[in-house]
Amino acid sequence: MGRGRFLGGAFVGVLMMVGLAGCGGGGSSRGGTSPLPTGANAHNSALLAGRTIFTAQCASCHGLGGQGNLGPAFTGGRLLRDFPNPQDQVTFVSQGRGVMPAFSGILSHAQIESVVAYERSVLDVLK
Repeated sequence: MGRGRFLGGAFVGVLMMVGLAGCGGGGSSRGGTSPLPTGANAHNSALLAGRTIFTAQCASCHGLGGQGNLGPAFTGGRLLRDFPNPQDQVTFVSQGRGVMPAFSGILSHAQIESVVAYERSVLDVLK
């Protein structure tokens, strides 16, 4: 491998790490907050806590409305298709995979469950 090719690959790797550094903490770079639960869920404390955590920990990669950014979108029923069992999504968020960081050392199990409930109940139903 030539020196130029190695340096180019290293540069791309550094750019990817810098881009992903914003994911998993620090919220959205645009400011703002994620959508509130509505209807019967408008005052659901678990969903409101999940919204706060999502805005702070997840929105920088998945967008404030779950529309996607560096990470995939959560809207239009995607989460219910990808994770028919909510516990599978909790496990995925806890352990991470690929570019998705593991949140088990960052958030408590109850916080992860709140975020998953928020994503499934509020964001996944958006178009």
